[in-house]
Amino acid sequence: MADAKTIRTLQVVARSLGRLGRERARAAGRVTPQQAEAIQLIADRGVLTTSALALLLGIDPSTASRNLAGLERCGYIVRKRGADDGRQTDVRLTPRGKRTADAVGAEWKAACAALLDRVPRAERQRVDDALDVLARVFDGEAGS
Repeated sequence: MADAKTIRTLQVVARSLGRLGRERARAAGRVTPQQAEAIQLIADRGVLTTSALALLLGIDPSTASRNLAGLERCGYIVRKRGADDGRQTDVRLTPRGKRTADAVGAEWKAACAALLDRVPRAERQRVDDALDVLARVFDGEAGS
């Protein structure tokens, strides 16, 4: 079981990364943070179904569908009936969506570089290793 200091540290990091993400989304254009996250996920994977996107975002599929409708109206995505399963909807980025994903990604890269530059050089490898472990835990790859 994690101690109180570790829990507090994780809370501070999570809150700060959330704030950083919201700031990056706003800086990259006229998208909400949740839209920016959806656009990034689609960009990373090329094509996603609505249900897969909902799972990745941790939201209800009907909420994901409503969010995607807004992105589609604004010209960031296109939705088509799934090639493998006609009950599914495949979601792809439009050129405008790709430009937005690139802008959000560039904003994140710059923000993370600035943040990591503030970590003392002697500590950077430990931070990198710890972040790698956490990423694998979140992705379900590490054992418990």
